[in-house]
Amino acid sequence: MKTEIFSLLTLSALVPNYAFVHVHQPQVKFASSSSSSGTHTQLQMATVPVSADSTVGIVGRGFVSVLSAKLAAKAGYDTWMLLPPGQKQIVEDLIDDDTLGNLEMVESTDSDRVDSRLAESDAFLIAVDDDSTMDESVLNYVLNPEVTKAKRVVAMSRNLNGKDMGFFVKASKISANREVWDNDKSKKAAYEGFEKVIQRQTKAIGAEYTIVRAGTLKGGGCGDEPVLSQFLSKKFYDMTKKDIITWQLLFDCSVRGVKLVKGDVLPGPGAKAVFTATGTEGGLPGDSGRCQIAEAMLQSLASEKAGNVDFGVGTEEAREPPTSEEWQKMFGDVL
Repeated sequence: MKTEIFSLLTLSALVPNYAFVHVHQPQVKFASSSSSSGTHTQLQMATVPVSADSTVGIVGRGFVSVLSAKLAAKAGYDTWMLLPPGQKQIVEDLIDDDTLGNLEMVESTDSDRVDSRLAESDAFLIAVDDDSTMDESVLNYVLNPEVTKAKRVVAMSRNLNGKDMGFFVKASKISANREVWDNDKSKKAAYEGFEKVIQRQTKAIGAEYTIVRAGTLKGGGCGDEPVLSQFLSKKFYDMTKKDIITWQLLFDCSVRGVKLVKGDVLPGPGAKAVFTATGTEGGLPGDSGRCQIAEAMLQSLASEKAGNVDFGVGTEEAREPPTSEEWQKMFGDVL
């Protein structure tokens, strides 16, 4: 039996030919524990600490998913990333790190390898860069209780509370930056549905979920002075450049700090949205850095407090990003 999964992975509107993938339904099964209420996967340990023996699968589309793959591999996880055929070179250009021998790019057409890696994964990082969500059929396929043994599923969602959204935010999306998150009614409903599927499927496999909330996504590259090689290469700025000097680079150079807030409480940019849509300062309401989002997703794997919770990610002015120890302290303080 085969399942068609559409629009599984795409970098951005600037990168064409990310179409659909066609993969067959895996037949691998895992031993499970039985109870009077039925059969379920036995959960032993929800955290997935950094180790070459811990396998992390990256599923999604957009720069955040590529960034998550690079960060997971550099941290020391056995990492694999699902991508459609013909896009390996683009991803390699964005990662640009010959030392990542523990990062495997698995094309969706290699169904046997996809099945094998799904079965081996201890955690999944799921992220979509644009305003859409991952299709439910993809989530059901990846988080199949008859296949996966994952302990933690981390998914990027959005700030959905609606505070400081409205006309000015929508206007800024049209006039200044089409990537502004405007909490459109239909998009909000789609993300609410996405979160319910994540929670349902993680419960079915006996895992814990983590919902990482983003606003308007900015940056994602290595920046300059100093260059932070753990993030995306300077190819990212070529791909997102619209002016002589890309504001994405300016953002990445000065906004390397992070603010975490438990729950769905972070506001949008409100009446200042047109002015902040391409703003490069830290702490602007409604903003989330791609680097901070990807780091939050990855670092949450090792935190017991990050299980079955949701939290928002904001930005702060800083020249250096938090260390792993500082991330764990933030989780402990906030969650």
